[in-house]
Amino acid sequence: MKKKQTLVTGASGFVGSYLLPALESQGNHEIHCFQGDIRDLETVNNQLKKVQPDILIHLAAQAFVPNAIENPWETESINVGGTLNLLETLHRLQKPCKMLYVSSADVYGKQNIDALPLSETLLPNPVNPYAGSKLAAESYCRQYAEYSTYVSVVIARPFNHIGIGQRKEFVIPNFCSQIIQAKYAGKKEISVGDLQPTRDFSHVKDIVDGYLTLIEKGETGEIYNICSGEERSIRFMVETLVKFSGEEIRFVVDESRVRVSETSKVYGDNTKLKALGWKTKHSLSETLKEIYDYLESDFLKSKQVD
Repeated sequence: MKKKQTLVTGASGFVGSYLLPALESQGNHEIHCFQGDIRDLETVNNQLKKVQPDILIHLAAQAFVPNAIENPWETESINVGGTLNLLETLHRLQKPCKMLYVSSADVYGKQNIDALPLSETLLPNPVNPYAGSKLAAESYCRQYAEYSTYVSVVIARPFNHIGIGQRKEFVIPNFCSQIIQAKYAGKKEISVGDLQPTRDFSHVKDIVDGYLTLIEKGETGEIYNICSGEERSIRFMVETLVKFSGEEIRFVVDESRVRVSETSKVYGDNTKLKALGWKTKHSLSETLKEIYDYLESDFLKSKQVD
C-alpha cells in the first residue's frame, strides 16, 4: 500500500511529541516535519513543493495566551499569516491535499451560561489576541475549503489538553512543580490565580486520537470540537494534585496570575466528533496522577544529580 505523504508543522512541540508516534503506529504515513518559519513564504513554498503532501497537519502556532497578549502583532503574523502561507501554497501546487487546521476552543470566548456545552454552531466571541488570531485563520481555512479545487480543510477546536511533556508555564505542570517543590522544601503554600473558572480537560492522547479521526473522516469546511464534554474547576484540579502529594498545602492568590478577560465556565459538546467514531479513553484523575508522578520522579532524579 502506498503511504500518504504527511507533513506536520509544529511537530517539535508538546502535541507533536504524541502525534508523530500515533501517525507512525498507523503504518500508512510517510511523515515529514516542517522545518523553519511558516511566516517565510519562500520556506513554505520550498518545503511543500518538495514533500507534495497528501495530508498536512498544521499544529504550529503562538499558543501561550500571555505571550499572545504581550505581543499581538507576532501572534497575528504566526497564527494568521503562517496559515495563509500554507493554504495559498497548497492551492498553487494544484495537487489534492487534506489539511487539518488545529484551531482552539478559545475562539468561543465569553458566552452566556445557557450556551453550555459549547457547540460548533455557536457564534465565536474571542476575548484575547490568541483567540482572535485563531478565528481569523479559521476564516481563511473555510474560504479555501469552499473555492479551492485542490485543498480540503478540516478545522479542529481542541479544548484544554494536558499530559507529560507540557511546558511548565501551563497551568497543570505549573501547579505540579509548585506543589512538589513545596513538599520537599517543607513549605505549606503555593501561588495560584483565580481557581473558580471551569474548563474542559482531556489527555493529550485523546486529542491526538481526535486529529487522526478528522484526517480520515472529517468533512472539508467543517469544524469539530475535541473535548471530554465535562467541566472541572481549576480549584478541583489543584486540590486533586495536592492530594497526590500527601501534604497539606494552602493556596495564595497572586494577582499577576489572574487574567483580566478570563471566561468563567467552559466545557464543550463533542457529539459531532463522536459521530465519526471517536471517544475518550483516559480519565481525568488518571491523567493528573500520571503527570504528577512523572514530574515528582523527574524532580527527585534532578536532586540526586545535584
